[in-house]
Amino acid sequence: MQHALARCDAGLLPISARLSAGRRSELAALTGAEWAWSPARRHPLTRLAPGGSNRSPALWADDPLALVIETSGSSGSPKAAMLSQGAVLASCSEVNTRLGLGPRDLWLCCLPRHHIGGLVIAYRCALAGAALLVHRAFDAATVADDLAKWAVTHVSLVPPMLAGLLAVGTPPPPSLRVALIGGQALSATLTRQALDAGWPLLLTYGMTETCSQIATSEPLTRVPEAGVVGAPLPRLTLDCPACGEPPRSLRVRGPMVMAGYARPDRAPGLGLDQGWLTTADLACRTQEGDLRILGRADEALVIGGVQVYPAEVADRLTQAPGIQAAVVVGIPDAVWGHRLIGVYVGTLAGPELTAWCRAHLPRRQRPAAVVRLDALPLLPSGKYDLARIRELATGT
Repeated sequence: MQHALARCDAGLLPISARLSAGRRSELAALTGAEWAWSPARRHPLTRLAPGGSNRSPALWADDPLALVIETSGSSGSPKAAMLSQGAVLASCSEVNTRLGLGPRDLWLCCLPRHHIGGLVIAYRCALAGAALLVHRAFDAATVADDLAKWAVTHVSLVPPMLAGLLAVGTPPPPSLRVALIGGQALSATLTRQALDAGWPLLLTYGMTETCSQIATSEPLTRVPEAGVVGAPLPRLTLDCPACGEPPRSLRVRGPMVMAGYARPDRAPGLGLDQGWLTTADLACRTQEGDLRILGRADEALVIGGVQVYPAEVADRLTQAPGIQAAVVVGIPDAVWGHRLIGVYVGTLAGPELTAWCRAHLPRRQRPAAVVRLDALPLLPSGKYDLARIRELATGT
């Protein structure tokens, strides 16, 4: 269906089966969706609204709409990025070159396919002539079985998935050349464990609005500096300062950037400034030209008059021995403005991690308290459930 829709210049809006009927209706109205397909119905194809001039067809004549992907997460008003066929093709071409994907390769996809990270793998494989092995969801034992059974060359994982495979003792098959890790920061401890086990790790950073990847590392040979995710794709132009200068929100422009956020008439341009996309992430470029992500601009906290970025502190915590993963949240404080709470998974006891923080972190970055969990709660996408983690950290 994915490829058939592309051949007839129809845009695809993938929707999670977990999404409520009300949210589905919101997305359909927001995007001007004309048809809905559901395998659960006796007659799976349903007409939602007529097409016509109100859908701005002339604006898409030269580069038809390929994808409309929700970006708003699990709460708040829905928002979706419109990606043209040209954007998908530009992204897949650059990524395939960076990852060396070719006709004899096999990509195991266990990421959710209603998100860009999972969905775009099928386009990459089609363009390269590679084979695709799709899993409905991630299950460490099932993925381990298929890695042993098939000559898999590429796999995409978020860090909790990698941790799950390491926990069941899954060795990377000899055929595997690329284990692409993205979605959130990879801890130093997990990186060391995976490298020691022989996993060919490549870090990546991207977003729905850029058809997935913005920057991707070379295969890792050691634990990188916190936040460093690799070199940008060649056809992307990035606007961000050099590391050491005051950070600011990353801006991106290039052929794989979205045409705009969706609205009912599907007119492009919303959310862009002369082609520039301003992200919510603070970033800088290293002397080597790699991109370093410092955290989200809207999550910056002022502690004692100093700006602190919880994501950067979490990255620093994962440098401590035995820390598998960490998330840092901020709560209001009458004296300091905010105070930090570190929530982590690892072998260090709370007092030991607190002592490590005193020795290695500036005063403003030291968590006022740390909470150890057996596992960090996850969303269906495999990313951390930040709302639930905050509840566990604060006891609310």
